[in-house]
Amino acid sequence: MKSLTLKYAIAFLSGIVVVGSVSGFSIVNANRTLHPNTYVQSSVHAVNPSVYQSITKFKKSETPNQLTWTEKNITLVAKKIERENIPSSEKRVITSITIKKGDKNYTLKTDGYNDKLRDISSVVVSPSNTWLAIQAERSAGNTLLLINLATGKSIIVNDLLKAKGKRNIESITAYNWSPKEDQIAFSYGDTSSSSIAIYNTNKDAFIYLPRETNYISTSLILWHKSGKNIDYISEYPSDQKKLYRYSMDSKKVKPVKKMSQIEFQQWFKLDKYTTN
Repeated sequence: MKSLTLKYAIAFLSGIVVVGSVSGFSIVNANRTLHPNTYVQSSVHAVNPSVYQSITKFKKSETPNQLTWTEKNITLVAKKIERENIPSSEKRVITSITIKKGDKNYTLKTDGYNDKLRDISSVVVSPSNTWLAIQAERSAGNTLLLINLATGKSIIVNDLLKAKGKRNIESITAYNWSPKEDQIAFSYGDTSSSSIAIYNTNKDAFIYLPRETNYISTSLILWHKSGKNIDYISEYPSDQKKLYRYSMDSKKVKPVKKMSQIEFQQWFKLDKYTTN
């Protein structure tokens, strides 16, 4: 009787493993010795690039006085100057950002900003090719700029959050565009606290994601191709990362798995790293 039970237990387990994947994450079975009356499944979640919205990579080039980011018919040129009598770390700042797309040409003057922009970390165009997101470094933290490529309208997301009564908007770190609408998901906060929101450019409205715990930081945000789910990797407690998933339908966040540093690097490869 025991051998018969074991036979069916093994057959049942094998049937489960053949399925291969759940919600885009591979399931790998490790060989285990089964007790006749015990069902055991060992699983490892692995990144599946086909699940996520692809992110257009810009090519970056740099000279002492200029930053250039290009991708097909979009070119961004940031002019820099070196100020006098300023600490060396603050000397070189961006005075203007010019964006060219086809016959459109827009220039954003940034030399009047109270908190000067020092560098540009990343540039991402929305899937509709209508909006450009620019992550710019300041002396403390990052600013997220959105430029409408059809009208030249510019938005500083940090300022919008402050106008909505949000506090501790020191930096906007991770971000990415939705594949379905001109809306962008991003993380914001300071060095000890991170929150996540979605900004809809068409409705000029925010969705604030519930926090599953008190995240210290968020280092990656990826949209599913369906546009219905967002996966993000946040830190809590210190030096411990976890993958979370937000559903646009249920408006709920669920933890998916703990992340090792090696696993994190695999997910990070899907983000907006540049080509040189």
